[in-house]
Amino acid sequence: MFLQINTPEWIIFEDKIEKITIPTQVWEISILKNHQPLISIVKPGIVKIKLHDDKKEEFIKWTKFLFEDEWLCLSVWSGFLYVNGTQIVILASTVTKEIQTDQEVLEKMKIEMEKQIEEIKAKWSLDEVEKAFLHLQKISADIKLYKIKQKN
Repeated sequence: MFLQINTPEWIIFEDKIEKITIPTQVWEISILKNHQPLISIVKPGIVKIKLHDDKKEEFIKWTKFLFEDEWLCLSVWSGFLYVNGTQIVILASTVTKEIQTDQEVLEKMKIEMEKQIEEIKAKWSLDEVEKAFLHLQKISADIKLYKIKQKN
């Protein structure tokens, strides 16, 4: 199965894979070879990719991606997912493959965003609350990615 992950700026990942787990609007889904055709909205979270065995060691040796056990891990912002059974394409607005910020800064960002959400709720702006929650989910995903980095 072939995976391509794109942002507006560049192609983040392009290679054969065995399996992928993606956070979507409905639920976190896993996709294997010959999956039913699917189009979905991707929500902020961690994407986990199990690489194709014949590329794994070479890929790990030359990359700056983070791994948790055998899974390559990325933090994604919102986007779209397309699956046709043999190919998967993720179009994401932002993808983080390596965390540069430390956990303390990320935790402060999370607390600040939670405060902003409470302020926005008081104004009853549903669109703004939704945008803030998406931002909070991305910060939470970055914190998870940072913890994966600390394990390595």
